[in-house]
Amino acid sequence: MFTPRRKQKYLLTVSAAFVFILIWRLYYVLVDYTLCGPNPYSFLSQHCFADTRTHSYKYLINEADKCKPFPDKIFLLIVAPSRTSGFEERQVVRQTWGSLAVNNTEIRLVFMLGYRPEIDHRDLKTESEKYHDIIQEDFYDSYRNLSIKSEAILRFANTFCSGVKYILKVDLDVFIDLPALIDDLRERDGTNMILGNVLPYVQLYRIKRSRWYTDSYPLTFNPYYVSGPAYIVSGDAAVKLLSVALKTKYHFVEDVFITGIVRERANVELVHNRILDYYRPIVDICWLENKLSAHSYTKEQLLEIWSQKVKNKPCTWTLRMFYMLYDLLIWW
Repeated sequence: MFTPRRKQKYLLTVSAAFVFILIWRLYYVLVDYTLCGPNPYSFLSQHCFADTRTHSYKYLINEADKCKPFPDKIFLLIVAPSRTSGFEERQVVRQTWGSLAVNNTEIRLVFMLGYRPEIDHRDLKTESEKYHDIIQEDFYDSYRNLSIKSEAILRFANTFCSGVKYILKVDLDVFIDLPALIDDLRERDGTNMILGNVLPYVQLYRIKRSRWYTDSYPLTFNPYYVSGPAYIVSGDAAVKLLSVALKTKYHFVEDVFITGIVRERANVELVHNRILDYYRPIVDICWLENKLSAHSYTKEQLLEIWSQKVKNKPCTWTLRMFYMLYDLLIWW
């Protein structure tokens, strides 16, 4: 039991902590206020987010006819950002879930690459001639340029797949249940939207050791955005997003930039789907049974899951119950 004096001291400590947190939060709001005016999250009219960049990079490798001869019938364009040296990762996608896009008149699969002058690109040319799914622009391929790579995805879709209904941006460590995703998309209206696992306001990283460290962007909290490993952009929204991206102050965190800041400024709707881009993966096709995608998998894990799918691994009701309880536990 607290004595009156100890109770009073405890209440003073709690009150001081509360006031400190309140002042700390208010400080960051005021920082945004001074940078961006009275409403720092009104992205449509704020001058501090304005830019005049161009995306004038040259194609080193292109598949301009990828969406022909049926540009009006392409339902889904799948674009996977890739490292220039990432042949093995690309090959795993081709051998697993990406194989369903081959010889499918409604689906196209390509890999988007930048350029690294220190890497011998002769093997990449050979790979391109064999698979015809490599798109490469001459921007420097680095983690800090991932948002440029996403702009390249939008540019390719707008230029060479202008009739596409949906664009799937997906990382190479993601497993996609492509038939289930197609079924889900056919049930949607699919205009002026980004579909994915929506994340609420997340504070920008100000810790220098973080890979997402940001010290100069005029925000404290990101707008709502979708998790980056896998998300869908409707074809009509791609035009708006690219145009607005080039008029927006560059931010290297790709999902925040494209699906958060640019989307907000372009007035594109955000649609939540929790089972798209599922984290904490299990290497079991039965766990993936009611999910559209999951990450982060190794190359070996992706091959194992695909092997289970091809062999039609049976999913018993006890296993389904176990995974249902597991999912409830991790989401709580």
